[in-house]
Amino acid sequence: MDETTSVEDGSTAPPAPPRWGRLQRVLPAYPLRSGFAVAVGVLLAIALAATIAGISTVLMSIFLGGFLALGLDPAVRALERRGVRRPVGVAIVAVGFLVLVAAILVIVVPATVRQLAAVIANAPETIESVQESDWYLSLEQNLGVDLSAVIADSVHSLTTLSSVLTISGGVLKAGFGVIGAVSSFVMVSVLTLYFVASLQSIKTTAARLVPEYRRERFSRLLDEVTSSVGGVVAGGVTLSAINAAVVLVLQLVVGSPAPALLAIVAFFITLVPMIGSLVFLVIGGVATLFVSPTAALVFVLAYFVYIQIEAYIVTPRVMGRAAAVPSVLVIIGAMIGATLLGLLGALVAIPITASILIIIRQVWIPRQDRETSAPAE
Repeated sequence: MDETTSVEDGSTAPPAPPRWGRLQRVLPAYPLRSGFAVAVGVLLAIALAATIAGISTVLMSIFLGGFLALGLDPAVRALERRGVRRPVGVAIVAVGFLVLVAAILVIVVPATVRQLAAVIANAPETIESVQESDWYLSLEQNLGVDLSAVIADSVHSLTTLSSVLTISGGVLKAGFGVIGAVSSFVMVSVLTLYFVASLQSIKTTAARLVPEYRRERFSRLLDEVTSSVGGVVAGGVTLSAINAAVVLVLQLVVGSPAPALLAIVAFFITLVPMIGSLVFLVIGGVATLFVSPTAALVFVLAYFVYIQIEAYIVTPRVMGRAAAVPSVLVIIGAMIGATLLGLLGALVAIPITASILIIIRQVWIPRQDRETSAPAE
């Protein structure tokens, strides 16, 4: 039977497509070539992921240096508002930053190391004094457990040969970690100074990557984002420094053996807004418990009072309009950032959230407001 069919005018219709025509439209024209291209693309993606994972430390240093530079930029702008030229303002801020870094390396770090060594050296006496205290004996009696025997068994297990080898290996790794941390600290400091000095040129170069008719709006939006992020970073560091100073004073009052160490811990933990202060309330209370239950109670009550003062008085004065981020987004952003990148992720989550909110308010919402009629079907 002929594959062509007749129509009313006597002409013939084209032959009917074979049954595999639909399948041919789905499959690529050159399966071997397409499969090879896909395989090469997968290999390149894996290589790119491995490269990014290999240089993750460098990327983190660049990322952190950029955020610190944005945190120092408000100080440069404040000097500009007082009539100081930007190069001079950048130089003043850079010198102040270097002085702060030198003070941390010369004063804070040695004091912290000495206090940590003293805590480790006095740990047996501290544990013994805690075991002889009334509250510990009462707790042991109420629980019906010989806590002293449990602690002794734990210490004995730590002093076995396998544990010693494991700990020594950990100490070796910790030594390399300290060396890496120092080198990263120096790299971040250098990158921060570079980004502060070249922030305007970086923003100008970024604006030239978009079409000319969009550059003015893009530059205005970029300035608003960097100003907001800088305000959030600078305000967060200021609040953490105040928090650390309060912790230092309280620990000195209650007679803690390591006030500087706890103050530094408080500084880094309270960089995470809202959540950090509550977390350190627990950490500081447990650490002060080794002094005495009364000292722990005094610290917890006094620090809790400061948390309330910080939330309702200090934070609004320090942050001002920079922290225009809803509280629920602060918590969600901190949780997501901590899950992805640990403490660094929690620190940068709030500035990133603020930047996304600015873009939504300045770009997405106005675009939606211009859509006043339904699209034609």
